[in-house]
Amino acid sequence: MKISVICPTYNSERFVEKTIKSVFNQTKLPNELILIDDGSTDNTIKVLESVCEKHDELIETHILKTKHKGPGAARNMGIKKAKSEWIAFLDSDDIWHINKIERVIDSIKENKEINFICHHEMLIRKNKSQKIMFYSKNYNSKEPIRKQLYYANFFSTSAVVCKKNIFDENGYFDESLQSAQDYELWLRLSSEMNVFFIKEVLGEYIERIGNITSGNLRYRLLNEIKIAIKHRHGIPKYLVIFRFIRILLSYSKQLILRIF
Repeated sequence: MKISVICPTYNSERFVEKTIKSVFNQTKLPNELILIDDGSTDNTIKVLESVCEKHDELIETHILKTKHKGPGAARNMGIKKAKSEWIAFLDSDDIWHINKIERVIDSIKENKEINFICHHEMLIRKNKSQKIMFYSKNYNSKEPIRKQLYYANFFSTSAVVCKKNIFDENGYFDESLQSAQDYELWLRLSSEMNVFFIKEVLGEYIERIGNITSGNLRYRLLNEIKIAIKHRHGIPKYLVIFRFIRILLSYSKQLILRIF
């Protein structure tokens, strides 16, 4: 099977080289790397060109440039450009372990029916503390995935690999959202997912001020509420109430942390 890697960037010159090298250093290489620069105003493009020039004999690489429209639009551009049957996402400040693609390929070969894969990650906080994110522990294969996702997202974009046709047939990232585009898309695609979790830590999710998915706290809160309202249909009322409570508690906590 063939795998295309989609990596959006925005003012990522300080850290994107390490991210890209984690792709070129894989024990089994993907077939294609598509980098989409979302209107950076720093030297991100120069860094991308420099790193790819040194390694483009290993993987077919493409550097796409667009005006600043947000990560959802950048990822959509990459998906539509991709030639492979499978899409792997990687944010420009995250890192893959060297055996990530190899373990993904093994999982696909062993589970022919799957179309959506996620693995565990190591969360690296801004204060350098670490925590393993066991995403699979929140998933119950006997329960409808949409109901579970509505209560809480347990997919991390840089840990997701999925078949391209799931987007071609059901839609792409919502470009009107400047945050939580991935969560909204997973909810929208949930009825089509045949999910498989690789219960191994195969990457690092790195918290960083000013990364491509960060933004104004108020707008992030409004986006979460908008998504909860949009996807509430068919969800038990008690779960809708719990979801809104979780949103408000989460953002109240973030606001308090910012103040103090």
